[in-house]
Amino acid sequence: MDPSSLFVGTTKVKNLDSNIASVGVKLTKEDLKEISDALPLEDVAGPRISERFYQVTWKFANTPPKDPKIST
Repeated sequence: MDPSSLFVGTTKVKNLDSNIASVGVKLTKEDLKEISDALPLEDVAGPRISERFYQVTWKFANTPPKDPKIST
């Protein structure tokens, strides 16, 4: 396995250096406000899984109630 693939979005070693250097970037409160104003969090947050997969999660399971006569 390429070690650089352990970093999200990095598939090449040359990009790994750039990603590591980005840790040194410091944003001011004004920077963060400008970014937030340009693209509100609600516009990019979205669901954690796609709608198609959400429909088959446990929330939509048709599980019968537990029978109190049967011990587990």
